[in-house]
Order: sequence, then C-alpha cells, then structure tokens
Amino acid sequence: MKIKHRSKLPWQGWTISFVIFTITVFLTQSPPHEVDVHVSLGKGKRHELPSRENYDNSSSVGEVVVKCMLTTPYAQKTTTYIPAEGVIEIIVHKNLAPNAASAFLSMVASKHFDGNFLFRVVPGFIVQWGIESPRGDNSRAVQKKLSKANVDPPPAHYDSRRSNVRGTLNFAGGNSGTGQVYVNKGNNKYLDNEEGSLPFASLGEQSMKVIDAVYNGYKEGSGQVKAVNNDEVKSLFPKMSCINMCWISSDNHT
Repeated sequence: MKIKHRSKLPWQGWTISFVIFTITVFLTQSPPHEVDVHVSLGKGKRHELPSRENYDNSSSVGEVVVKCMLTTPYAQKTTTYIPAEGVIEIIVHKNLAPNAASAFLSMVASKHFDGNFLFRVVPGFIVQWGIESPRGDNSRAVQKKLSKANVDPPPAHYDSRRSNVRGTLNFAGGNSGTGQVYVNKGNNKYLDNEEGSLPFASLGEQSMKVIDAVYNGYKEGSGQVKAVNNDEVKSLFPKMSCINMCWISSDNHT
C-alpha cells in the first residue's frame, strides 16, 4: 500500500517556524546568574557558606565578623543535660586593635581553630581554646608557637569593647604567639592591667548563651587535651565541647 504524501498546510509551516525560532532564542540566551549558595549547619538552621580564601587582611578599617560552629560531638542529651551547640558570632574590632585582630583573622584563615576543644571552662570567669586537636586517632594535640603580634596601645578613653568584661575575647596571656583565645564569661576588669591583655573582639548575648551552655565540670588546663589521643577524648571527656570550624563571614567596614 502506497502511503500518500500529504501536502503541508499553511498553519503547519507557521508552527514549525515558531518552534525553530523559540529554540534558537533559548540556545543563544546567556546563562542565568549564579545564585547564592548556603550550607546547612545545625538543626534546621542555614548559615552562609564558609569563606576563608581571598580575604584581604591588610585593611585596618572597620569590624570583621567571624563565625564559629560550636558542638559537643560526643555528648548525649538527657532530661537534665542539653549539650552546647550553635554558631557563635565574633565581632573583631580591627579599627580598635589592628595588630591583635589581624593575627586572629590569619589564624581563622589558616584553620587553626578548626577542631579545637574548649579545654578550659571556669564558671563566671572564662572559656578558652586554641590548642590544635589531634588530626588522627593515634596522634596527639599540638600547642603551636605562632608569631607574636605587636601589642596594640590602650585606648585614650575607656571602651568596654577593649576591657575584660562579659562577652569580650582576647589572646591568652595577651600573647597571640600561643594561638589561644578566651572569652570572658564574667566581668574581669582586673585583667586589663596585664600587658597585652586588652580584648580585640566581642560576642553578642545570643552567642554568649551558647558559651554559657558549655559544660564546666572537667578539671581546667591544657594538659587534659594534650595528654590524650583523639580517640580517647570521647571516653574521657564526653561532654567537652569543641569548635568545629571558624570562618570569616563579612567585613563591615563601619
């Protein structure tokens, strides 16, 4: 049976031309702009993707926002105990203490604080971290010696952001070379009298709620972390919190 050839109707030619035109326009369009990417950290919360590269640390203007994800990885929630967890926001006052601020930001960029255990937690006093945790199950923690930044001069007039009051952050002993920082849980103004011990950053009250939730029942001191292997922390200090990671969130230049 011979298949008859059907002549093309006028409307069919118009339809084919329209389809070809549409496909041509679609293929020649520029690709859509890339959308902002977010990563989920914590229960149902969304936080911006950490950025630690290509940050200009040369500017001494403004304030820089650093965020750190704090968790208590080995603890189990009970009816009487809720493990500390959340993102703490650190406002680095680069305009007030450029030397200390730059040293701290360099440590963040180099991932120095990632995986640090909060080894010293004293009620009403401080929470301290900065000893690099073991990188493997059979390795030990490392207390690095870093280059010491020049001490920033004290402000001409009292500024609570540069005083050891609740919510401020400074290098342990006023020495950035230790790589260790502490957050004041209480008002410890007497520390202002020690050389280099004026804070360079601060935390808001919401972040301090996370800090206040950190378990404080272990003996304080760096030795408790340095003396054990990574796999032993889980059994010896199950309620010890740690900094999962820190990242530079933004530069406000205020």
